[in-house]
Amino acid sequence: MTHPATPLASRGVGEVAVAESLPEVVVTIFGLLTHLGNPYLLLLCVAVAYLYADRVGISREGAGFALGLGLCAIGLVLGLKHVFGLPRPPISPRGDLGFPSGHALGSTAFWGGVAVLADRWRWRRRLAAAAAVIVVVSASRVLIGVHYLADVVAGVAIGVTLLAVAFGLGPGVSADGETGALARPTHRHVAALFAVALGFGVAGLAVAPGESELLLGVGTAAGALAGWWRFGRRAASARVGISTRTLAVGGGGLAATLAAMSGTAELLDAAVPIVVAGAIGAVCLLWLPLAVGDASKEWGS
Repeated sequence: MTHPATPLASRGVGEVAVAESLPEVVVTIFGLLTHLGNPYLLLLCVAVAYLYADRVGISREGAGFALGLGLCAIGLVLGLKHVFGLPRPPISPRGDLGFPSGHALGSTAFWGGVAVLADRWRWRRRLAAAAAVIVVVSASRVLIGVHYLADVVAGVAIGVTLLAVAFGLGPGVSADGETGALARPTHRHVAALFAVALGFGVAGLAVAPGESELLLGVGTAAGALAGWWRFGRRAASARVGISTRTLAVGGGGLAATLAAMSGTAELLDAAVPIVVAGAIGAVCLLWLPLAVGDASKEWGS
């Protein structure tokens, strides 16, 4: 897709020179910190939160809603990247599109959403911690030279807008004292957000039909919507204790599922297998609390 030159194409404000002047050790540190916004790491985090739910301080509906936010972010950022068609800074080792920043948008949607949905610590502390992570991830993208400042500012702004719309039209946000979740999505809220994520993904494919991450996101959103609607209520009420056995079954199931999803997206170019892998993977992830709960009963845990 060819895009005409725009003023945003050279949108730097001196940050490239700053990034080039940084000591190697600083770049290395921020290169590690930037993974706090890596989409696969965020998927792992939300999958663990979904599996163990209240044991780690979030309801299973809340974790499902966080997954929906992440899937919305994937469709939004990849679609917008191809709509704008703006390059990364000249010092970036990557030659793909740069505006808006996916790490900034995704970390804002995920960490900001978790701060609202979690049920541990005081809510002001949760929001402050989420804001700190978002700032670190956004700054890291600029300092390692893969984004302009405008890219991360736009990513954060779009992420905040996504959160405002998702919570505003869904469960809403209200402070119930100093602790506790600020929003408690229902089964229907989670299903609706999966449907929205599917819509964003399909819209993104209209401008970027061969994008493997989009294909995986579309399949994951479709599988999540079908699986959640079919057995989400049972999964939400499943009790999963933390023991050696449940950690083995749950950890093994998570690892196998996520490896199959990411491996298919990374290794194959065909659209259908990637979409199917995403859909099957999502169903497996949503089913896992039921499977682990059944295994615990069989083993007498």
